Amino acid sequence: MATVREGDRKKTGMKGGKYPVATVAQCLSAIKLRHHGKGVSASSVLAHVARSKHGKNPRVQAALKKAREADKKKK
Repeated sequence: MATVREGDRKKTGMKGGKYPVATVAQCLSAIKLRHHGKGVSASSVLAHVARSKHGKNPRVQAALKKAREADKKKK
């Protein structure tokens, strides 16, 4: 898991500071933990990560693709 500082939550987090995406490691952690948030859907977490400045990183894009495929299979 990625280390999260309070400033990261304020700058890049979703509502309430959830799922900060200031670094690539935090993006990958947010993808892995997308089903653990209360009041935040997994698809909105994936969209938040994709829109972040690290959304174009090949590792993040691969993780996003894998996560979306896994979520489709669960439906």
